[in-house]
Amino acid sequence: MSVSFDNIPSALRYPGAYIEIDGSAAGLSGGLGSVLIVGQKLAAGTAPAGEITLVSSVQDAKTKAGAGSMLARMVSRYRAIDQALDVYMLPYADNVAGVAATGTLVATAVPSEAGTLGLYIGGDLVSVGITAGMATTAVAAAIAAAITASTLDLPVTAAVTASTVTLTARHKGTCGNGIDLRTNLYGERTPAGLGLTINAMTGGTGDPAPGALTSIIGQRWYNYVALGMNDQATLAAWHTESVLRYRPPVQAGFRAFAAMRGDYAAAVAFGATGNYEHISTLALGINPVSHWEAAAIVAAAAAPKLRNNPVESLEGRTLTGLVGVSYFDWTQANSLLYKGMSVLQMTQDGTCSVKRLISMYQYRPDGSADDAYLDINAAEVMERIRYEQRIGAIQRFTGTAAAKTNEGYRPGLRITTEADVRAYLLSLYQFTLMREKGWCQAYDYYKSTLVVEQDPTNPSRFNYVDQPVVLSPFYILAGRAKFRKAVPVA
Repeated sequence: MSVSFDNIPSALRYPGAYIEIDGSAAGLSGGLGSVLIVGQKLAAGTAPAGEITLVSSVQDAKTKAGAGSMLARMVSRYRAIDQALDVYMLPYADNVAGVAATGTLVATAVPSEAGTLGLYIGGDLVSVGITAGMATTAVAAAIAAAITASTLDLPVTAAVTASTVTLTARHKGTCGNGIDLRTNLYGERTPAGLGLTINAMTGGTGDPAPGALTSIIGQRWYNYVALGMNDQATLAAWHTESVLRYRPPVQAGFRAFAAMRGDYAAAVAFGATGNYEHISTLALGINPVSHWEAAAIVAAAAAPKLRNNPVESLEGRTLTGLVGVSYFDWTQANSLLYKGMSVLQMTQDGTCSVKRLISMYQYRPDGSADDAYLDINAAEVMERIRYEQRIGAIQRFTGTAAAKTNEGYRPGLRITTEADVRAYLLSLYQFTLMREKGWCQAYDYYKSTLVVEQDPTNPSRFNYVDQPVVLSPFYILAGRAKFRKAVPVA
């Protein structure tokens, strides 16, 4: 018999037609892909802290994490952009030893006319009705009442004492320090005479500890992660986990997205805190949306694009929900791209989009500069190439025998040789990774540098080293226009 079977015995005399079905080579899809949103929950949320849960909708996130929570607002931001990928969330309870940030709004002068105060909290509008001659205590009471009555699930609560409204972040921790407070974001007019002093949110301390991420995440593969907490301990823990999952034997890595809010000096200092090839952190500048919501927005803009094609540029991906008021100039933005920080671009109306998403990886272990993982696409495309190689090898070689060379074995026998492995890798590279997907190039170089060998001490194992030449996202066109005022005479 020249064909090997799994289920049809060779000792068979009873008449009939016996056909076994083998689906081992039929799989074509890599699956839908999934996003893990990491952040803090409120006590009212029904989801257990430290346990990953599937999110079916924005309302489900509010139920599980609490309305107005970091997580619920992140899920809302994410789903406003991407409705396709599966969303899971990892809730953290507030640090019991933490302190919630506070800020104040102080009414200082009586308005001389009626109107509407446009107050923005984290980029969300709270409209406050103002009447002429309204006492400052009445103004403060109206502001607090409008905040409390808002249906926007604001990230703060409000309490009033005389002419002062005290805002308290719903969460303990440093996250509350970045909740933006301002008026007239879109050019609204404050009623004449009304005086209002805004004291920024501050004083938040004590972020949740990341915990044992390997145990929390388990065996499931989450392709993309949005990190609501951006403190150094959290980023370091997720970096460690990202490296563990990127390497064998797990081989199920992820790209993580974070954001930080601050000026140029703060962004430079932030970029120096880590050397993380799988984490991309967007420098927000001093703009209204919180860093945790921005992380969800960036993840939603980047994840579907990377999933569709990991080598294409992410420039121009709209960051729906981000509002730009001011941003870094060209010199500062270019500098940040050398300091592990990603940058956005904004139009005059405040619409924001990706300029370039890079990883926080900047240098080798010896401290020398290294751009191997500069763009977040680099680790992503290598992850995807490896997945294609692994799945194809499993489909083709599982259940076979191993031999160094083909010494005239009859056709149909399940025997794998060095030549078979080499042929598989070359075919995959040329027809799938190059022609079909457009992730790789330079086939002749790949072929000339590919090495495949049967392990000399373990004949059940084949070893190979290949050098795929991956495409890079296109970001820069540089030209030199050498103009003339007349055509040279020959």
